[in-house]
Amino acid sequence: MRNHEVLPRFYPLLITGSVFGAIAVDYLTGPGIQFPILYLLPIGLASWFSWFRWGCALALTMPWMRLVFDVIQPEVWSGPELLLNALIRMLVFSLFVYLVNRTVLQHQALQHEVRTLRGLLHICSFCKKIRNNADKWTNLEQYLSEHSEARFSHSLCPDCLRQHYPNYYHSMGSS
Repeated sequence: MRNHEVLPRFYPLLITGSVFGAIAVDYLTGPGIQFPILYLLPIGLASWFSWFRWGCALALTMPWMRLVFDVIQPEVWSGPELLLNALIRMLVFSLFVYLVNRTVLQHQALQHEVRTLRGLLHICSFCKKIRNNADKWTNLEQYLSEHSEARFSHSLCPDCLRQHYPNYYHSMGSS
């Protein structure tokens, strides 16, 4: 499963509209002129925004729509040629879905890589503030929150509890 944010409401409408648009244009141009490349738009959108399964579903079903049009309209090709064309489209569209899926996975890995901290951090030995690229000092929590996916919850370690709150530390140890 992909690590997508909530899918915006208009993406399913965009994908559905592009499916019907590609089918309509392909139908209206008739059997002599074919635009199977138009099918790549909804298949690509579905693969990118709606996960791999929807892209595969469209890649396997949309070529059959063209086959139905060729059967309904006056034939330019024979039955075996029409079937072979549908199978070739299914193969090409499925390969396209696979390539889009690989691109999405690489895009997500790159985004994760960008959010990962690397290299040397200039940190104050006393107050633990970090110097950024603009030579400004910010506290550690703010810097890490801005440059990574880390979030903070504060607590006290036993050593600091003993040093700064000795009475509380000793009362905890005796209970």
